[in-house]
Amino acid sequence: MFSDLITSYKVGEAFLHLPYHTAMKRLERDQTQVDEEIAKLTEVVDQCEQDMKELKVELYARFGSAINLDE
Repeated sequence: MFSDLITSYKVGEAFLHLPYHTAMKRLERDQTQVDEEIAKLTEVVDQCEQDMKELKVELYARFGSAINLDE
């Protein structure tokens, strides 16, 4: 049914005319890459937040109530 259907696939600001199955395979591949990148960035954010918490504890231990690091 979809084997001879041509669809548009956007790459940047250009559209490619691809067979439906090819476009769907590219879409799945691109979605997988985006999901992997999001997972990596989430790990980086989590690590940064953990580091900030540790630094905050150290700074409060050193300076006490003389500093205010709360948002």
